[in-house]
Amino acid sequence: MSLLKGWNFSLKKQHELVDAYARLFASADGQLVLADILDQAAAFEATPPGGPSVFNDGKRAIAFDILRKASISADLRAELAKAAYLAQEEDQQE
Repeated sequence: MSLLKGWNFSLKKQHELVDAYARLFASADGQLVLADILDQAAAFEATPPGGPSVFNDGKRAIAFDILRKASISADLRAELAKAAYLAQEEDQQE
């Protein structure tokens, strides 16, 4: 049975969905889950040469769709990207 069976993709439902994402990721637990999603999706990491770029691009696309639906601001997305870059730099120096 499909989860989407009977799902009406009306504009009203899309607004309800965006509101649900925003409420979910506004909580402390939601922030923890969002951080894990971004980490698992390697959202702010470059694919190494010869790596599975199509697969990684798909993971990143889903993560960024979640950020968009959760109404995460461009400023916060930039902060997240900077933090991920700094973490990568630290990993490479160790």
